[in-house]
Amino acid sequence: MSQSLIKKVRKLSEAVGLDLVLINEQSGHYQLKGGPMLVNWYPFSANRTAYVKSTKKGVKQATPEQVVKMAFSAPEVQAEKVTRNSGKAKRAKARLLKKCPFCHWCNCPLTAETATLEHIIPLKRGGLDHHNNMTLACEKCNHGRGHDMPELNKEADHA
Repeated sequence: MSQSLIKKVRKLSEAVGLDLVLINEQSGHYQLKGGPMLVNWYPFSANRTAYVKSTKKGVKQATPEQVVKMAFSAPEVQAEKVTRNSGKAKRAKARLLKKCPFCHWCNCPLTAETATLEHIIPLKRGGLDHHNNMTLACEKCNHGRGHDMPELNKEADHA
């Protein structure tokens, strides 16, 4: 059954310009690449879990259609309270400023005073508070974006 799931996901993904890539044959780990969201999928596991990279929550018993849709859809907003560690955030902001001192969204120049730490996949959508999910943004872009992911709207016609 899992081989037929893989064939179906491959067919659906190719139709919308995505690539299904085998990452680890032993664990049965696949990734769906080429869309706004990178999807990890384990079709041979008991739960057949799929999840968007840098998020906490996955979809159990994911159908081929769900797996492909996840590559174009923002994770759902979660109700849990988000806590922040200002010392960790200051260090992350300083590290990112050295790497690229420009807003991720509008490319305006940033300083330590004007830069805000931005989660690419917002924490409220299950994004991780991890360096792989962080970038810098100007205050206007960060606050304008909130916990939405407007950058996916231009990709919505692929789903």
